[in-house]
Amino acid sequence: MSKRNFNVMCNNTLTHKFIRLSGDIDGITLPQHFTFPYYYTPHPLARLAMDDLQLYLDTQNEWQHDFTVNGKMFGVLVVKNQDGEIGYLASFAAQEADKQPELSHTPDFFVDAIFDKTNHDSLCAQQRTELQHLKSHIHQLKNDPEFIELKEKLSANQQQAEHEITQFQQAMADSKKQRKQQRAEAESNTLSPLTPDDLSALISELGNQSSREKRAFKQLKQDWQNTLLTLSTQLKENEYRISQAELTYDNLVQQRHIDTLKATQFLNSNGVIKSLFDLFKRSDSDQLKQEPIANSSEQNCPKLLQTAFTLGYTPLALGEFWWGASPYDQIRQHKNLYPVCQSKCFEILEHMLEGISTDGSPLEQTPSYGKELEIVYEDDVLVIVNKPVEFLSVSGKYISDSVHARIQARYPNATGPLIVHRLDMSTSGLLVLTLTAESNKQVQKQFIERTVEKRYTALLEGNIETDNGTINLPLTGDMEDRPRQMVNHKSGRKAETHYQVIAQEGKRTKVHLYPHTGRTHQLRVHCAHQAGLNTPIVGDDLYGFKADRLHLHAGYLKFKHPTTNETVEFSCPEDF
Repeated sequence: MSKRNFNVMCNNTLTHKFIRLSGDIDGITLPQHFTFPYYYTPHPLARLAMDDLQLYLDTQNEWQHDFTVNGKMFGVLVVKNQDGEIGYLASFAAQEADKQPELSHTPDFFVDAIFDKTNHDSLCAQQRTELQHLKSHIHQLKNDPEFIELKEKLSANQQQAEHEITQFQQAMADSKKQRKQQRAEAESNTLSPLTPDDLSALISELGNQSSREKRAFKQLKQDWQNTLLTLSTQLKENEYRISQAELTYDNLVQQRHIDTLKATQFLNSNGVIKSLFDLFKRSDSDQLKQEPIANSSEQNCPKLLQTAFTLGYTPLALGEFWWGASPYDQIRQHKNLYPVCQSKCFEILEHMLEGISTDGSPLEQTPSYGKELEIVYEDDVLVIVNKPVEFLSVSGKYISDSVHARIQARYPNATGPLIVHRLDMSTSGLLVLTLTAESNKQVQKQFIERTVEKRYTALLEGNIETDNGTINLPLTGDMEDRPRQMVNHKSGRKAETHYQVIAQEGKRTKVHLYPHTGRTHQLRVHCAHQAGLNTPIVGDDLYGFKADRLHLHAGYLKFKHPTTNETVEFSCPEDF
């Protein structure tokens, strides 16, 4: 859709958020249920709406944002308005970095942020003034010349006290040694011996000297203790005033945060309103059960539903896509479709979709039913299987069928853990299982020590410049978008993959991949990331584009047999 057509639809009323579909929709059946947001194939109406919005983004020049540098996630919500017309609402997910002047010039047909600014701004202004005053007060307390001088004086006196007490102790030790020598000489002098009375008097005087030194030492320590206590008490009084001011500041910051959560309110189709604070509050107290993820209220689906419910529209179908350059740490493909992020939106959507019938969850279906599990090799302690694609290695939350469950049923007398390592559900290929605890320990040790030789085959979406090489990109889990992984050079775990091109098939490339580490999604991220091979594996629905399957196959394994210690190797060709 062109920029001109978009502008025609906009007016100064609240309904200017409603965008009519430009294509012919007479032959398209309306969805019976709303989109299951966390895994879906877009309804044809949602696809039309996304095509419209993408055409606008491709041709518009009113929004001065460089998408070749900083891409964004866009969303559409197909709705039926109160006149029975079918159209859609549009949104983009905002981030902290988006709080820039350019965002004030975004086209106004995009839905607004979910935030009660009217009731919140005056409170924020008051709290902001109080926070600034407290911050200034804390700064003054910490930089008060008397306070600084007091800290320096206490430190200097502590050092001086330690020095004088140490010196006095050394002097006492020297005096004690001299008295001991003097007494010994007096008692052993045979040339001019002392009379018993004189010797007794000498010993008594030496004892008196020792007593006087001990009293003086005790007094010295008491004097310093009194001096340091006085200074320390004065310092603690100052530090207490600072700590109380900081506590007041922290409490106000926390209260401001809670007030913001309370002002961020979500409406559902039943007219029930709940705030972020309500959604994340413990049932037995006002404490938050977990910190709401940053920008969760700025995600597309909540904003789109909020606008639809506010305007009295009926939500029909949802779709989200990425537009522009991918961020470095994450992997996003231009124009690719994406589900709603559960980590950011689950509690919110659980409330907003209450009472709305949604499509069934594909995540709870069992795609492995009816698939055979090929046994490549078996003996008394070892089993090698060729795991089919879309087949779990271990039973999950919703799906019980798995390689582990099948082998457990096949070998009911097996002891110890069966599973040695795992393959992603979407990855096919060789998987090692053991039938005894000792064999499991022996084989698992080889995987941990990275002495097992592994080779995967992958079909990539595009061509790559070099025939072979090594990728080193440290990985960590994306806590805001599980199960996706992200590149993190500061705190990520080392991940290394060697690759070798084995065939070019038009615009696609088949490669062998040799992982030297075993991080989650390592091969998928290393292929798709801009600093890796910069082209995703065909069918990678997390880091690339959906297809009939993920074209990644674990085709070769080589390791030491757990009982014979002989080298064994297994291979199984890919079927793509």
